[in-house]
Amino acid sequence: MPKLYKRVQKLLNLDPSRPDIEGSLKQILGGLASVVGGLSGVSNRMSDRHVRSYKPTRQHAALAVNSAKPLANFLFETHRYQKEKDSQNPQ
Repeated sequence: MPKLYKRVQKLLNLDPSRPDIEGSLKQILGGLASVVGGLSGVSNRMSDRHVRSYKPTRQHAALAVNSAKPLANFLFETHRYQKEKDSQNPQ
């Protein structure tokens, strides 16, 4: 999952190493990468798509879901915004 997220970051121009991104925003974008890494680890150890080595508690499951939702919304909204911007400024 982290490798896929890196590709998405690049495609959506969300790479925190870009020099034109302000410091606080860099920190948030870096935090999103940490969320993806954490979700990947949780899904590998706790989900039913792999052999479960740890059964998540209700609050751990809620944390994972409630972390993934805003991340996914942000990525979809960023994609939508960039598509609209590109359609308004054809080259």
